Amino acid sequence: MNDVDKIIGFLDSIAFSDGSAGDSKRNNIDKEGCFYHTTQKAWGGMALFNNDIARYRNHLMCELCIRYEIAVLYSVVMPTHTHDVLYSKNWRNISDMYRALNSSLVRYVSHRYPQRKGLRLFCERPQYTVIREMLHLFFLGKYVEDNASSRENEGKNAPYSFFWMFENGHFQPPYNKDIYEALFGIPFKELYEFYKTHSKKEVWVEAQHRFGDWTPEMNSKVFGFSVP
Repeated sequence: MNDVDKIIGFLDSIAFSDGSAGDSKRNNIDKEGCFYHTTQKAWGGMALFNNDIARYRNHLMCELCIRYEIAVLYSVVMPTHTHDVLYSKNWRNISDMYRALNSSLVRYVSHRYPQRKGLRLFCERPQYTVIREMLHLFFLGKYVEDNASSRENEGKNAPYSFFWMFENGHFQPPYNKDIYEALFGIPFKELYEFYKTHSKKEVWVEAQHRFGDWTPEMNSKVFGFSVP
C-alpha cells in the first residue's frame, strides 16, 4: 500500500459520512473538497473574543464537530477573528456546524455581556478556503500556530489556542493525535516542535521538500476533487 492509500484509509477510519456537496458555484464557495481553512471575523474588527468567549466557542465547536462528523486539525481564536482547519467528507456538515456555532455564540454573548446585546457580532459568514494540496496543508499548521505564538511573543493575549494539546499530549475529540503522523509522516510532538522552532519560510521549504513532488492525481485522491 502506498502512502496515499494509507492516508485515505486513515481518513476513512475517523470521518465520517459521505454526502452530496451540492452546487459548488453558489456563493462562490468551492464545495468539492474535504479539507477547509475557515476564518470568521468579528464585525468591524472589534475585539470580540476574550478568554471566556473563546473557551466557550472551543467547547461548543468540539461538541458540534462531533455531532456533524468533522475532524479538527488546527484551531486558534484571536481577539478579532478565528482560524480553523477542518476535515469532513461533506462540506454542508461544516456549513451547518458554523451556523449552529455562531447562533449559539450570539446568544451566549448577549446573555453574558448585556452591553453587547443587539449588536452585530460577526461578518456575514465564515470565509472558506478549500485545501487542494498536501504542501498547503502542511504549511497551514505553521500559519495557524504563528497567529497565536506571534501575539504571545509580543506579550499580548491569544484568547485560545488548541496547541496546548501538542504540548501535553492530551487530545480530545474532534482532535486526533494520530492524524498528523498519518498525513505528514511526523508524530505530533515533533511536528509542533518543528513549527515552534522554524520560521514560515523554513516550514515552506520543508513542505516543498516533503510534498513538492506530489502529482495532481495524488493530491486529488486525498483532498477529494477531480483532476481537470
